[in-house]
Amino acid sequence: FMAKWSAQYPGCSGHIHQSMSDGKKNLFYDAKGRNGMSRMFESYLAGQVAGLMEFAPMYWPTVNSYKRLVDGFWAPVKPTWGLDNRTASFRVIAGSPKSTRLETRCPGADMNPYLATAAVLAAGLSGIEKNLKLTAKPIHGTNQGAENIPRAPRTLIETTRIFRDSKLARDWFGDDFVDHFAATREWEWRQWLDAVTDWELKRYFEII
Repeated sequence: FMAKWSAQYPGCSGHIHQSMSDGKKNLFYDAKGRNGMSRMFESYLAGQVAGLMEFAPMYWPTVNSYKRLVDGFWAPVKPTWGLDNRTASFRVIAGSPKSTRLETRCPGADMNPYLATAAVLAAGLSGIEKNLKLTAKPIHGTNQGAENIPRAPRTLIETTRIFRDSKLARDWFGDDFVDHFAATREWEWRQWLDAVTDWELKRYFEII
């Protein structure tokens, strides 16, 4: 379940598919809505786009997670959405009334499924609660339209600092969880800083 076991191949993902039902119908579907999406779906998606970086360590919890976030290897690296677009962080699957759903493509295979699911629900439901508008435009092709969108941080410590300072994360998960989880990720980062890797041995041992 490593997110990236080889630099030569795409990483291993942990995509999460979501829809919402009232017990009778799919609340994400609206035949009259834009792209068949209900306004609730748009707000849910807008919440996820807005909250991606604030919940990032819950999707990318290890040092290795960030080796997966490489341009050109299918893993999304920006908070983007698209219609059936597998290069976007959030893929809208606009199908039949029963199959319309959201695929959150950010998480890697190394995520904790409980924490990652909690994060997508918190971000999406916050969008619904705030009635967020989906102002971001969908990307096309291979990240076309995402040129001016900042990419995700490249390290665990960067996303952990964003998470620790996030009001959104604290509102949804409480101070105790945020402080504890952030501390565990900071500990993980310190272990990485102290490690002497095979790459360093191969690169430096014989030449310095």
